[in-house]
Amino acid sequence: MKSLTLITLCLIAILFINCTEPVPEKFEQKKLVLKTARDFNYKMEIEEKLVRVNKFLTENKLDGILLTQVRNVYWTTAGLANNQIVLNKDVGAASLLILKNGKKYLVCNGAEAQRMMDESLNELGYELIEFNWYEANPVKDVRGDLIKQFGKIGSDINYPGTINISDKFKRLRYSLNDYEVIRYAYLARMSTEAVAEVCMKVKPGMNEFEIETITANALRDRQIIPTVLLTAVDNRIYNYRHALPGGAVLENYAMINICAEKWGMPIAVTRFVHFGPLTEDLKTKLEKTAIVNAHYQDFTRPGVAASVIFEKMKEWYKSVGYEYEWMLHHQGGAIGYDDREWVIYPEIKEVVQNNQAFAWNPTITGAKVEETIIVNNNGFEVLTKSHNWPMIIVNLNGKKYPQPSILIRDNENFGLVLTKDYEINAE
Repeated sequence: MKSLTLITLCLIAILFINCTEPVPEKFEQKKLVLKTARDFNYKMEIEEKLVRVNKFLTENKLDGILLTQVRNVYWTTAGLANNQIVLNKDVGAASLLILKNGKKYLVCNGAEAQRMMDESLNELGYELIEFNWYEANPVKDVRGDLIKQFGKIGSDINYPGTINISDKFKRLRYSLNDYEVIRYAYLARMSTEAVAEVCMKVKPGMNEFEIETITANALRDRQIIPTVLLTAVDNRIYNYRHALPGGAVLENYAMINICAEKWGMPIAVTRFVHFGPLTEDLKTKLEKTAIVNAHYQDFTRPGVAASVIFEKMKEWYKSVGYEYEWMLHHQGGAIGYDDREWVIYPEIKEVVQNNQAFAWNPTITGAKVEETIIVNNNGFEVLTKSHNWPMIIVNLNGKKYPQPSILIRDNENFGLVLTKDYEINAE
């Protein structure tokens, strides 16, 4: 990117300041260094979302909606406002009240008010409703009295004076708009780059906690917050599907599996590195897992019922000779503003939306393939592409589906062993 010409930079600036044309389908065209939500056309993104919110209020006969979940505050403000103080909690320390009449308020105590108003919400047209921190407690809670003056208000949490409609509201997040896709593609690229960097840094003799630290640092250096860090080596990869780091020392085989987020938007990706040649058993399991993931990518299309994907998945595992492996770990599902907005299961009622993100994670003992993709009416795009990474090209239904292979490094001097991409047939 350092070699961009002045003309190219000007064109990029025009694109993001006056973004009125449809976003290009190929996300690899958007490889820009964008660090804050203001690097995007956030005003148009927010306008589009407020239209969705207003329609939701009308359909549900509500006068307004109170949003306190961190991911919903991020969603509503295009990543500009952050109400999260405790990093492992999704219930934030402040709330946004959006009324059907167009009024918008920040509802919070004084500890959050100044920062949030100064850094984003004044600019976005919010007014402040403030209460003292000691007035919201189990004995007396003034928040209900503050809210009831506005009529019938829905909420995404159990909040005094409101109706909890969280499950209904979260569906507004599922279909990403064009501006969100740009931010999400950037986040996926940066997160995948961090994981690839870790795979080149780890060495035999490191323990899982050291590898976890390297991974967390690589993400935080990119202003990305890790929310899942599954780090395992050697036998622990085979023994545990959800392998939290336990201190085992790397000999030959390491897994880096992350969910990581920025602007409230998490992505998921898994990569493996192996020192020395793969065993035939591991190579076979990896290829079969790659075929299953190719089926997921081929079949996930707008309008397809998630329950149908669940039933088809059983056939895919059976076709590669590992009929019951799907029973040992959930298979993933929709992603976007939650680590999984939903996971497939029998008779699930969800349907794939246009511009919806997915992270399928098929596994066969010892092997796993996990990418974040976005699905639209033209097909799908892998957002977590690893450049200069060995790939297995799966031929399925007359199309080619590249899947990440295992990075092979020399087990003596720990250098990179160049592994060529190769093709396999799904049939």
